[in-house]
Amino acid sequence: MRARLRRARIGLAAATLLSLLACAQAGAVSFQSFFEYTVAFSGKGSYSRTVTSEGGGTLSEEASWSWNTVYPYVLIPQKASSPLLASGFPALGLGQEGKGTWKITNTGSHGEDCSNSGTLGLPKGPLGGGGGGLKVHRRAGGRGLVFNLLALTGYETTSGAGNGALPCDPTDWWQEIIRGFVSPGAKHTAAGLPEVQPLSSMVTLTPGDLKHGTVTRHVSIGAAEMVSSDCGSGGGVTCKQAYTWSGSVRFTKHKFK
Repeated sequence: MRARLRRARIGLAAATLLSLLACAQAGAVSFQSFFEYTVAFSGKGSYSRTVTSEGGGTLSEEASWSWNTVYPYVLIPQKASSPLLASGFPALGLGQEGKGTWKITNTGSHGEDCSNSGTLGLPKGPLGGGGGGLKVHRRAGGRGLVFNLLALTGYETTSGAGNGALPCDPTDWWQEIIRGFVSPGAKHTAAGLPEVQPLSSMVTLTPGDLKHGTVTRHVSIGAAEMVSSDCGSGGGVTCKQAYTWSGSVRFTKHKFK
């Protein structure tokens, strides 16, 4: 894995240098050094749901998860007037982690009483499997940078998967419950909000921030990812839910030579 990461770093650096040289030859920008950043996005989230019916049935669901996603080779030219040549960086690197637990209990529902629990992890892949990514662009006027981060493409159920026959037996909890039923980033609490991916954030660094070797920003769920606390009440059924997360983004700068 380390060999793959070294090759990925060399390839990205080589492509960036070739692009800078091409711009210099065209007279658009002079050759310059640039900074390499390691960006780490870590956090914790939770979800709970309670569904009650007039007949006495109650479904209770709770889950929690955590992640640590590293974007190791983010290259930024030192001159504010220089173009940002890379529009996205995959979430690669040793140390990408993601785990969680979930539990569902259903009682008083006439033949569908059940209880089940399970664990979450990252999909298996040659470089971690969790996906995610980072895009960076300059603020208007070139004053500072904006980083759009996606922690993970998604978790997978590593234990407790069912056949979907009962409410407690999802075949893939994250995909069916979070991405499907809850749909954070797609089901909005207000009109006019953009569609975003779950566990995504935006961080802005000013020119002053970029002078420091290390910068940490605390982040949390944004308005576009929040979901309504009412998850489908009506017809004698009351459904309440809560979805949230918080974390931090740490920028570590290394002078690339």
